Amino acid sequence: MVNSNCKKCIYFKEGKCNGEDVSCICKFCPRNISICITTRWCRETESPVTFDD
Repeated sequence: MVNSNCKKCIYFKEGKCNGEDVSCICKFCPRNISICITTRWCRETESPVTFDD
């Protein structure tokens, strides 16, 4: 099931993810993931956000 955070994720938007990875932070994070992606900072864990290509 694709939740609202998945729809904001760069991997989902680029077609690299189908929204089915149950271990992804998008599935369980209560925050707006698009803000974390833009700032490269996770407000939930208070840590930097990095992306693997």
